Amino acid sequence: MKRDVIAWAAILKECGVKAAQIDVWAPIFADVIGPETFSQGDAELAPFLGQVLHESGMLTCMEENLNYSAARIRQLGMASPAGSRWRSLVSRADELGGNPVKFANAVYGGRLGNTEPDDGWRFRGSGPIQCTGRSNFAELERITGIPLTTHPDLLRRAGPEALRVCIAWWEGHVPDGVMASVQQVTKAVNGGSNLVVADAGFDGLALEVAARGVRFADDGRVVAAAGEPWDALV
Repeated sequence: MKRDVIAWAAILKECGVKAAQIDVWAPIFADVIGPETFSQGDAELAPFLGQVLHESGMLTCMEENLNYSAARIRQLGMASPAGSRWRSLVSRADELGGNPVKFANAVYGGRLGNTEPDDGWRFRGSGPIQCTGRSNFAELERITGIPLTTHPDLLRRAGPEALRVCIAWWEGHVPDGVMASVQQVTKAVNGGSNLVVADAGFDGLALEVAARGVRFADDGRVVAAAGEPWDALV
């Protein structure tokens, strides 16, 4: 169904999004999302919102935070397998720590289609679902017609372009057959198995924005079921 700005504001509020972000994003969601946006229609809204709100920090962050300290780089590097990209950064920790541009190029340079100097930084994780790498930007540019390779900052600011690209990525990477499984959806999005549980702060209920216990009623309201066995999910 097509929802107006008021309906989207209510949905985002119920999912735990703060007022400042609601004011910016509710009109964008109302403009971009319609009955034919998702291949499975409203059935995809709950998993889509859960992943997007998690990846973007409740719509507060449109780009990857690459400002790692030297100590954190060493910690993550030593916890990674020998021969991995992360392990190779340990010896450069002092050089890369506190330098997001250098760090992005060290992490992403030479992979994900990044071939030019500073591609790692230009095509860092961006947008509501953190699209990463020149090859992904180029593919989404082909699908949407939005000039992402020449204007990657379009993904790093709130706007209809960022949401349209996010939806195009979702439709191309998250199979319809996994929508009922939070774990499989999360794996499709970021390769992980973490689940997202957020306190929505209404009626004392917990709203898991990425998973079970959330559905869209016929009138467009988000309905959260009480008593979900969260321990079994995590």
